[in-house]
Amino acid sequence: MPSVMGLLEERERAARQRVEVLQAELREAEAVWERFVIARETVGEVLAEPRGCEDVAPVVVAGERPVQVRQAVPGSVVPHWEEGLAPVVLAPDYQRIMDVLAP
Repeated sequence: MPSVMGLLEERERAARQRVEVLQAELREAEAVWERFVIARETVGEVLAEPRGCEDVAPVVVAGERPVQVRQAVPGSVVPHWEEGLAPVVLAPDYQRIMDVLAP
């Protein structure tokens, strides 16, 4: 029959191994979390920077007020729809889609 001290040592080893496994998982999870934090901060910084858009001539829709349009840059977000916006405000990929869909 095993001794009480032997049983305690065996359980202590098992608990230590479990702690080591959990610590390794925690380190891995923290690394993943840190990458997400950095990615979110980087995206926030990029979106906060002023865009290097060039002004183009105002777009005039018959009987409407002129709308100042900025030319989109690749990867830019789709602007909120506003009466009189032209496809030139969209990113190049979206402009190509509009060309295909436009009658």
